[in-house]
Amino acid sequence: MNQFRFVLRLFLLLAAVELSSPIMTVHASTMQTYIVLYAAEAVPADAASLISKAGGTLVYSYNAIGVTIARSDNDAFRANLLKDRRVENASSTMRFGVKLNEENMEIAASTLIPSSWGDPLSYLQWDMVQIHVPEAYAINSGSRSVVVGDIDTGLDFTHPDLAPNYDAANSVDCTSGVPSPLFPGNDVNGHGTHTAGTIAAAANGIGVVGVAPNVSVAGIKAGNDDGFFFPEAVICAFIWAGSHKLDVTNNSYFADPWLFNC
Repeated sequence: MNQFRFVLRLFLLLAAVELSSPIMTVHASTMQTYIVLYAAEAVPADAASLISKAGGTLVYSYNAIGVTIARSDNDAFRANLLKDRRVENASSTMRFGVKLNEENMEIAASTLIPSSWGDPLSYLQWDMVQIHVPEAYAINSGSRSVVVGDIDTGLDFTHPDLAPNYDAANSVDCTSGVPSPLFPGNDVNGHGTHTAGTIAAAANGIGVVGVAPNVSVAGIKAGNDDGFFFPEAVICAFIWAGSHKLDVTNNSYFADPWLFNC
């Protein structure tokens, strides 16, 4: 909680720097949403009254972190709030919302990511640049002898970016708790196909590339079509991966110890 409040303090400080001297005259303006941070790390019992007197309306209280969300069209709202010493800071959020349309996304991606690496859509793979995948490719882009077991909701092994690296012999459907063949159309949920692509989408001149586009990937279906991972399926998956001596497994899921008594 303290780390979260620290981030809020920085945000509100930056917002305050951008604000001009407060205009104390009250007149109708654009309705805005405000973040209000309280010094005591708790929301005062009279927060709604305080906000109302300052010229706004309480929207929601986050008592655990001492924050309220308020709305006001009063230009003096922030200045009025800060008269109460219990308020550490407040700011309108209007100027801090960012929306990227498709054109802006492409411009941002092409600015951050060179188009001279990977496949045609790799210039959109900002995540790969963050973890220095292009530089890693210059050293090693993976070996076909390395088998990654993707323990997930299955995978679409007919996808053109996955088919070249798919290891059918080491793939399995464990959702019943018993190893069964992994059939086409197994990944109704889609999450496993997504993670398999991140791991090992082939460098084949189409789409995107994975972190290691030359490794083999085995689909180990442990999550059902609704995305639930039951203990029997996870046990089956790990025993399968171990007994088949897979080099590494990817586990992007959780098995809930309470829901459905998992």
